[in-house]
Amino acid sequence: MLAKAFLTHETHADPEVRERAAERVRRWQQVLAQTLAGTVDYGSRTPLAGIPDWVTLEVVTGGFATGQLLAGGPLADFERELAASTPGVRKGRERRDLNTYFLSEAGVAQLQARLADGDYRIDLPEEAALLTVAWLLQQGQAQAARDLVATLAPFFDRLRFYPAPWAGDEWGGADLHVGTAGEVAERLAGLAPQPRLRAQQATVRELLPRHDRAVALFLETVQDDWPGRRYPEGWTERAAVLLHEIEAARAASGQPLAGVSRRHRHKRELFDLLAQCVRAPEALTGRQVGRVRRLLHDYLRAHGAPDGQAVKDLRARQRDEVAGPGFERVARVVAARLRGYPAGAGVRDLTPLLAPLAADEARDAGASAGMAVPAPIARRVLRCQTASLPQLVERGLIRSGEFLATLTPQVTAAQQGGGLADPPLRALHEATYRAFRRRRSLLLLNLARQAVFGDLPWIAAIESYRRPAQQDVDAAGAALIEIAGLAVTAFPHAALPNKLLQELRALSERAGRDLPWVEELAADIFMGAFGPKFVEAARRSAALLDGSLYARYYAIDVPAILALPPIRGEGAFVRLCAARAGVAPALGQVGANGMVIEQQQILTTHNLALLITDGGLEPALSERHGQLALAAFEWLCARQQMKIDAWHARIRMLRNTAVAWRQTLFFLSLAGPGARGAVIAAMETHLAAQSVAFQARFRPVMRGLHQAARGVTLPQHEAGEQGARVFRGWFAARHWMLDAPH
Repeated sequence: MLAKAFLTHETHADPEVRERAAERVRRWQQVLAQTLAGTVDYGSRTPLAGIPDWVTLEVVTGGFATGQLLAGGPLADFERELAASTPGVRKGRERRDLNTYFLSEAGVAQLQARLADGDYRIDLPEEAALLTVAWLLQQGQAQAARDLVATLAPFFDRLRFYPAPWAGDEWGGADLHVGTAGEVAERLAGLAPQPRLRAQQATVRELLPRHDRAVALFLETVQDDWPGRRYPEGWTERAAVLLHEIEAARAASGQPLAGVSRRHRHKRELFDLLAQCVRAPEALTGRQVGRVRRLLHDYLRAHGAPDGQAVKDLRARQRDEVAGPGFERVARVVAARLRGYPAGAGVRDLTPLLAPLAADEARDAGASAGMAVPAPIARRVLRCQTASLPQLVERGLIRSGEFLATLTPQVTAAQQGGGLADPPLRALHEATYRAFRRRRSLLLLNLARQAVFGDLPWIAAIESYRRPAQQDVDAAGAALIEIAGLAVTAFPHAALPNKLLQELRALSERAGRDLPWVEELAADIFMGAFGPKFVEAARRSAALLDGSLYARYYAIDVPAILALPPIRGEGAFVRLCAARAGVAPALGQVGANGMVIEQQQILTTHNLALLITDGGLEPALSERHGQLALAAFEWLCARQQMKIDAWHARIRMLRNTAVAWRQTLFFLSLAGPGARGAVIAAMETHLAAQSVAFQARFRPVMRGLHQAARGVTLPQHEAGEQGARVFRGWFAARHWMLDAPH
């Protein structure tokens, strides 16, 4: 990660990208420095000494804390303005004095007014702490407020516990957007000219006319169908002028006029031969003369004479095709339109933004009045349109479960506030929840759990005021079904990511359902143990899949799993997974650990069975199991045939497609017998339309599917009847699929 960030910082053309890369380099340097100094306890919930788990840490990719506290560090802009306008704030002690001020009578009154008006923005969970104190005091709960302040006070000099003022419109929970109006406007304004359009314009305006002139010059030298037999008076001078123009164009652009692509290699060759004729025509070899003759014949056969009407008409059409403005100029017009909207919010109606260019706008863009906004620009504008989660998925703006997880807190925050009767408190709770969900997860060992929302002292202080009604429970259950169903149906090939599982777990708890959600574990830090919830998830999955195609394909011993004790059965479950994998897990043995973890995912279905049996998805999916199986299989086929050269990327592709195959089998197993046969036939039809190499590579897997469908239990580690293979993503040795033809 550090090397990649450093390379980007040193080589990227965009200064903003270089600046962001420099910031990543800084953070990784801090991680390395902390590691070498031994000042950070990586793998712990509290990696920094003296810092409780409710403090938001700066965390880089991989879960490594840098040692920085996000609510600490240099003063934010709003803090400097606040310090300048607040009496009694001392230089160098601004944060302590501001925290203290908001405990004064005037400060508490100010926070209570802002809480009532919604005049605050919570970017970090800590910024809600003193607002909570103010609310408690307003309710006459002085002791609860004092207890909370006692927890916060040791950090008054380091952390801000007060919010920034709200600077725009906040969006509703049901109306989401991928980007704000300000973010989209900034991207559009910074859109660089399209290299392809610039290349096309250079070709039409510079290269093709000069190529026509070079052909015409050589045609003047033709006698008896052979070029170079005669040179009319003034020919050399006119050819030299053309060569001078070609050289000037090269100097201006920094590359040859005809570029370096194979498409224009014949034009480059003709220019070189013309230059040799100007220097020393008598030095042309017979081979070179023959080459000129061939190039002239090819041109005349394709276009006719260079001064003929056909060539003139063609060049005119080509000039018209590239005469329009570059997309970047139209993008700046649309960016200007967007600046009329609140920068921090989305846009409900895009019609004014995507309207044809007015006369003054067209003049600024170098376009004609009434020009439509190009589709690539319109697609970028869609990012700021407010819509529901299903609409964003349907429009292709949410392309993965991981990205879906970043937006779901906007929806689930409302359910998390269920039972809090006071509207200002509920709004504060929701804003704090959204901020908390933006925290990055820490690297944890020994099955330690991440800090949860209820661990925040100011959230725990108000929990006793919750009076959940049945409608709140029902709303949480409905949100669970909607979000989980959306993730499964939109991305049937992918396991639910951990960030999304956090939301589903919170919703199920709010809905009164104690469900054993199982996260994806990292093979490089796996400690050879699973928690009790993994055992329970495996038991529920086995009960659902007993006698199924899935159970036969993966040779699952359902009675053995159902016999696992629900309490203290974790050791037996680890041994079962290790025996099925044929390896023993150990810290640092990434391959072996990955194989054991994969067996756990096979036995637990990585939450799919849980969603069907206890998550409430069965009614919504009962008629779609076959459709989901086929969609996952089609994704697998496309991904397996991508051109991937890097070894690590190929391994990652295999593991991702093995997950897709596992999910294909799961959905296929739940389909009725008739529907299952139809889906398998559709899979074979789809496979027959793929490349011959992929068909050969995947045929052993399909043989395994057919045998499992007929009731055969497959061998797990070697080829079975007719070469049938079980497709898993982790293997102790080289994956057998890597040796198949590509």
